Amino acid sequence: MIPFADTHVHLLAGLDDGPPTADVALAMCRMLVTEGARHATALAHQNPGYPANTADHLRSAAAALAATLGVKKIPLSVYPTGEVMLSANTLDEWRSGMLMSVGDHKQWLLVEMPYSGFLDAMPLAEALKPEGVRLIIAHAERYPELLDDLALAQKWIEAGCLLQVTAHALAEPWEQNFELALKRWAKGGFIHLLGSDGHGIDRRRPVLALGFGRLAKWVGRSRAEQIAGVWGTAVLQGNPVTVPAPQPGGHSWFSRLFGE
Repeated sequence: MIPFADTHVHLLAGLDDGPPTADVALAMCRMLVTEGARHATALAHQNPGYPANTADHLRSAAAALAATLGVKKIPLSVYPTGEVMLSANTLDEWRSGMLMSVGDHKQWLLVEMPYSGFLDAMPLAEALKPEGVRLIIAHAERYPELLDDLALAQKWIEAGCLLQVTAHALAEPWEQNFELALKRWAKGGFIHLLGSDGHGIDRRRPVLALGFGRLAKWVGRSRAEQIAGVWGTAVLQGNPVTVPAPQPGGHSWFSRLFGE
């Protein structure tokens, strides 16, 4: 079994709406290990609601967590990451050094939509491309404008974006049409990374295994391991990641016949 890589989990105590204390953060790390993860983001929000979460602050907090994990002998590698809220200023903030890339490798920027609505990620993706930086769309399943528009999702992927999906959404989709849309994404190659979006141990727990199981049922174990482990680990470690082009209608005759 390939170890999981949680590409979206809040592990930096007291920095945002994630774990309030270091003890809770460590409990989350132990839970991730139990889930099968060996790599995870040490992540916090970077948006106007958390002005103190500078790149330097996230960097030092992640280093402190990594040191504690070593002392406690918890076999989880953590990588400093900012969850960046998209805005008209994101490009300028990146170029000024304010934003923390995934793993601090300056290769990937994890972005989410603003609370006020959906933004087109294409202008930022195109502007960052000459700088060798690509976007990861955090919890991409949250955005019906993207989930229900395969042409738009394909356009973003062709521009270099990766789509991250939350494991809990796969394991327990809250509505039939939502489940069908996720299944369509999975089978068409639109899902690239898995994240728990874990925030604590009492709520929004860092769970991955059940989501992986649903993904494996839909696309097979080998492809599910790429999504939940291989590609995520490469992103976190700063290694090259090349994903196949999505195939919106690329189901086999058997799948089309039986609706799988």
